[in-house]
Amino acid sequence: MDPLRPFFMEDYLEGSRFTARYNLGESGGRPVTVGELLGGSGVSPAQASDAFLSTLLRDSPNWGRADLRDLVAAMHPGATRENVLITTGTSEALLLLFRQLRPRRVALAWPAFQLLYELPLRQGAEVVRLPIRWDARGVPSVDTREWLERLERERPDVVIINNPHNPTGLVLDATLLDAVARWADANGATVVGDEHYRFLSSDDAVLGATVYRPDKRTFVTGSFIKCLGCPGLRIGWCVGDTAMLAGMQNEKNYTTHTVNPVTEWISHEVLKDLDSPALRGAREEWRRNRRTLAAFLERSRGVYGASPQGGLVTSLGVRGATNARDFEARLAALSAQGVFVLPLSAMEVGAPEGTHPLEQGHGFRLGLGISAERFPEALEAIERATAA
Repeated sequence: MDPLRPFFMEDYLEGSRFTARYNLGESGGRPVTVGELLGGSGVSPAQASDAFLSTLLRDSPNWGRADLRDLVAAMHPGATRENVLITTGTSEALLLLFRQLRPRRVALAWPAFQLLYELPLRQGAEVVRLPIRWDARGVPSVDTREWLERLERERPDVVIINNPHNPTGLVLDATLLDAVARWADANGATVVGDEHYRFLSSDDAVLGATVYRPDKRTFVTGSFIKCLGCPGLRIGWCVGDTAMLAGMQNEKNYTTHTVNPVTEWISHEVLKDLDSPALRGAREEWRRNRRTLAAFLERSRGVYGASPQGGLVTSLGVRGATNARDFEARLAALSAQGVFVLPLSAMEVGAPEGTHPLEQGHGFRLGLGISAERFPEALEAIERATAA
């Protein structure tokens, strides 16, 4: 992999995200307004207006508001305020963290969200691919033994756990996570958990399991902005060892410096009640779209795959598209139907040794961040484009 190549995924998304009739290429939820988000968090229009108009446009505390850090810490058993750094999105959290870690070799599930490997690559690290496999139906899975064997052979000093996983929608099971944690402990490796979809990772609980552990070699980055359809807030956090966070905070002094105080105020209102209508509504729409997609895939003649176990994306294959030429033709047909999806090639999927079409990149990432009312219509457009 060339460490100087551009971020193809973001370039691809930017080309159609504002113009497509059915934008299924994004990895976040349906965009909401400030009023919808605050109203769903128990803030009346009058309260919102008063708070907004009285907010001092000064610097926020560089570590983040203390009460906001307390709320984030409460979501990570064993953490305190001192274990939380508030950042301008998870992108900044990951950038600052990797600049402190200076990894030599990084292992992560493959395919992967681009930022998770591009940042280490730009620091000269090698990337170890922990493969995700697909069966004939397009259902993804992980072979724990295969991962552990690769970790033992390659000896990475950092293992990244993206859970739920982007772009497959897998939720990694506790047995696998425990095995990876034990390997990291035995070999002095650092574990970095990217938990951007944690609010949409369990059918039963508002928050799914976290990989966070109160030790010096486990770090977690997270946010709610994708799950709640408000990426414009650009709020995120890193939870981990205080000394490492202090190094990150020191560098943050010379980059973004502080998070916008309006953003922190809104974020505090969102997180102060994890049973709010805003969170419950996002989860219900997520569950509804997952059911709709599962039913569609049962009968589709054009595409195959699985509804995501967690998060807002999954990877689908196109029936009959076993090479790049056939797949490009189907992508053009999708575009003609007004459907925008992210081809896996834009995420640099395409292992030469891969035998499954999805391993070779002949598929696309499908986002579920569209209204439940419009999602069936978008899926029918996919069927028209791919089943012809």
